[in-house]
Amino acid sequence: MKQSLFLNKKINHIAIIMDGNGRWAKKNNLSKKKGHEYGIKNCITLCEGLKNLKYKIKEISFYVFSTENWNRDPAEIKNLFELIEIFYSDFRIKADQNNLQIRHCGSRKRLSKKFLKIIDEVTSRTKKNKGIIVNLLFNYGSRQEINDAIIKIRQLKNPSYNLKNYLYIPQSYDPDLIIRTGGEIRLSNFMLWQSAYAELYFTKVLWPDFKIRNLNNAIDDFFKRQRKMGR
Repeated sequence: MKQSLFLNKKINHIAIIMDGNGRWAKKNNLSKKKGHEYGIKNCITLCEGLKNLKYKIKEISFYVFSTENWNRDPAEIKNLFELIEIFYSDFRIKADQNNLQIRHCGSRKRLSKKFLKIIDEVTSRTKKNKGIIVNLLFNYGSRQEINDAIIKIRQLKNPSYNLKNYLYIPQSYDPDLIIRTGGEIRLSNFMLWQSAYAELYFTKVLWPDFKIRNLNNAIDDFFKRQRKMGR
């Protein structure tokens, strides 16, 4: 089938749970820090390669750091934050080159002023880009997101009856497809509200090995499914 025929098929939002960095590092006799480094690099490379995707998409989300990840070894968290600081500027440059709009989705609590400044700079510098939207779910937990939404509602005199209006990015499409790499079969507190009618795709491919061809395969599978959406 020609590329142009695939591009007639559109998908609003794909969300990815990037899992398997540590196991990938162990498999390749590398440190866990190296595993996270390759995982971050792969996220950037995948975003660059979206122009080679067979299908048209409007949004893609990456589960970068969860609220539960704070329970990991402090040294691992420190290493991960250092890596993210290093690669955020590279991400911004690549986003501009590929007309991508970067958005942060998550709580700002517990993040340092330095880190928040990095996040705000990236989102501000790319907000006028008109290409695919890339949501980075950093310091994100779906239960925390829902709790935060309820707190916002309680502070208003005449709130909307739609809870989605108070989520971190209310204008975001609900994900059509959620992909989890690494072989685990669960959502792990990821977009619980938004995933009500999402199709789920689990693969044993570890995140640093997940490439555009794997993403194409997942979307191929998505379009083979019959979505009834409650009907």
